[in-house]
Amino acid sequence: MLIQGKVGLITGAASGMGRAASLMFAREGARLACADLNLAGVERVASDIAGAGGEAIPCPLDIASRTSARAAVERTVRRFGRLDFLVNYAGVWDGRNIADIEDEHWDRVLDVNLKGAFLICQAATPVMIEQRYGRIVLIGSIAARVGGEMGGPHYAASKGGVISLGRALARRLGKYNITVNTINPGPVESEMTAGWSAEAKMAMARMTPLGRIGVPDDIVSATLFLVSDLSGWLTGETLEVNGGIYFG
Repeated sequence: MLIQGKVGLITGAASGMGRAASLMFAREGARLACADLNLAGVERVASDIAGAGGEAIPCPLDIASRTSARAAVERTVRRFGRLDFLVNYAGVWDGRNIADIEDEHWDRVLDVNLKGAFLICQAATPVMIEQRYGRIVLIGSIAARVGGEMGGPHYAASKGGVISLGRALARRLGKYNITVNTINPGPVESEMTAGWSAEAKMAMARMTPLGRIGVPDDIVSATLFLVSDLSGWLTGETLEVNGGIYFG
């Protein structure tokens, strides 16, 4: 088990990649705080983990709130005594085009995807600094590289900011034995893409050398590597996990 005995905080854990990560990481031996705005959703995830013999707690989280982010970290440390890794799957997607983006659309996407990523890292890093150990994984998007085929400009901008944020954090936290890396997923079957037409998904699959769009475990498997000690000398990096649709 790659992360046996480690303690992790996973945001966006009620569904999609966050749920898949929670289940996989628990099978790999981690003890988890599963955090999401959807508390009923993470209660189900934590229950599923407990039913399979793992250990997890549900945690309410509004990631755009500094107070809520701090409370999530405090709850994790209070229960488990430490925090070894943080994976931030929490995010929102919006496909509005240039003319249709109002202030509230821009603010919501940036507040959740970029500001939220910073706030949860800001809350977690004092614990990791004291431990002299930590693994942080942020989730960007292929949209940050290619401008977004489906997501709006504000979505692409938010994920581009996440990539830069990850590098800035890695630069500052490395001396404390804390790594920070970002994964850029390609199109993945999830709640975010549930509204895409079958034709749009087929078109994406045809553009992809591996011939399909992703599933949550494709991203989660790469995340598992980054939160494990196998990646101990890797930081500030952005992994393009997209079936070859973008090489970088």
